[in-house]
Amino acid sequence: MIWMTIIPWLSTLTITYVVLAEEDWIRTFTLSSWLYFFIISIFSMGLAITPTTFISLLGGYFLGVKAVLPVVISYQLASLVGFFLAQRMDNNARHWIQKRFPKSASIFDNVEKQPWLTTFLARISPALPFGLMNVVLAISGVRLAPFIFGGLIGMLPRTLLFIWIGSQASFLIEALETKDHLVWLIVLSGIGIFGLYKLLKPKP
Repeated sequence: MIWMTIIPWLSTLTITYVVLAEEDWIRTFTLSSWLYFFIISIFSMGLAITPTTFISLLGGYFLGVKAVLPVVISYQLASLVGFFLAQRMDNNARHWIQKRFPKSASIFDNVEKQPWLTTFLARISPALPFGLMNVVLAISGVRLAPFIFGGLIGMLPRTLLFIWIGSQASFLIEALETKDHLVWLIVLSGIGIFGLYKLLKPKP
């Protein structure tokens, strides 16, 4: 949990410093340079090192709407990295959680009954960390198809929003500090968190 909250924050600060110092050089990137960037981002997002929203902002800032396809593909591949890694490291995590918190059994049951909607709601909210959701969905028994396609549909609104925010900024700091679209972030976060609460809360 600490890794998935502190490390992305530190990486954002570090990358922002580098980008601000080397912005002119980054703007000379060729197609192959951006290909390397997105390949690296697949693993950095999948390992919960960089936040997905930050990658969207960077893509939108430097590439505009052309960033949509590579960012979406990178997101999907990064989610698979996190999903399979979580499965390999599972070590009966679900059994341990259920034993320690008996009421969690009904939550896991609800996830298994509605994996598509669960994944969609987990992905649409920018407030729910991407890396943490990879782990939670994997140990909850969500199958690969709903994980991929439910996640894709859920990630699209926030992805497009942050790419657009980045594309409209004159300076990177402006994109990072903008509050013009705060209402949309609150709406998306509210939909995801409240929806998951209603969907997964244990039945009395």
